[in-house]
Amino acid sequence: MKYVALTSGRNEESFIRQTVEAVLALEPAPEVYVVVDDDSTDHTVDILREYNGITPLRLKNPRHETRGVNLAWALNSGVKKVTELVPDWDFLLKIDADSVLPKDYFKRLIKKFEENPRLGVSSGTPTDEKVWRGRASDGAKIYRRACWDDIGHFTPGNAFDTLALIQAKQHGWVVESFPEIKYTQLRTWRRGNLSRWVLSGRSRYFLGFPVWHTFLIALVYATDRPWILGGFTMFLAHALTALGRLHKPHSREYYEFARKYAMWELLERLEEKRLT
Repeated sequence: MKYVALTSGRNEESFIRQTVEAVLALEPAPEVYVVVDDDSTDHTVDILREYNGITPLRLKNPRHETRGVNLAWALNSGVKKVTELVPDWDFLLKIDADSVLPKDYFKRLIKKFEENPRLGVSSGTPTDEKVWRGRASDGAKIYRRACWDDIGHFTPGNAFDTLALIQAKQHGWVVESFPEIKYTQLRTWRRGNLSRWVLSGRSRYFLGFPVWHTFLIALVYATDRPWILGGFTMFLAHALTALGRLHKPHSREYYEFARKYAMWELLERLEEKRLT
């Protein structure tokens, strides 16, 4: 069993040192740890030069106006690099540049993969956040090689992480997070800014979620800041985007699955609400 680790970031001088040192301290250690610098203009590159246990990869891609495109490009380059260095890797640990993992993070999660051969993507949960059932936290997730091969790559665009999880499920893989396995996110997204809610609503259209599903999810988020207004903004952004009938970039088979997945996800969340 071999695993590789990957981090990508841009202008992460405030957090990257803690992230790198935590990954280098993991037990067992990854076969290789590639850290992609996406053309930082701060001291991120200087900090990375201090560490011998990483393989740095510096990119100079043009900046794309759509959120998520550059990060997806960088991560895809990182996966290509780790595969060149360790062609027969079994698991890929993707860590955000602001996540800090405990030493036993991989060791505890790999047991979950051993218990369930259909577990394709999994994660722990951030110490101060909730992750829904059937999802994996973006900050520190593990991909099984066969599952990653089915996904193929991160599709450039906003919400590419969520898209990859849905694609994993489309291929029959289980996706799950485990609340008993904790890690720290130094910078968290709490959707406090209304522009983030607008972005989320628009993304849900391109991901293939029905408008009714976003309305119900908005009710779930009614108690998140900004109260009521955030969820309503997300729903309105989705509805207006749908009225524009913009081109959806993914395959017909994917969108057929996404509509079914929306109902499964809703039932999962209702069941989780009932249990809590």
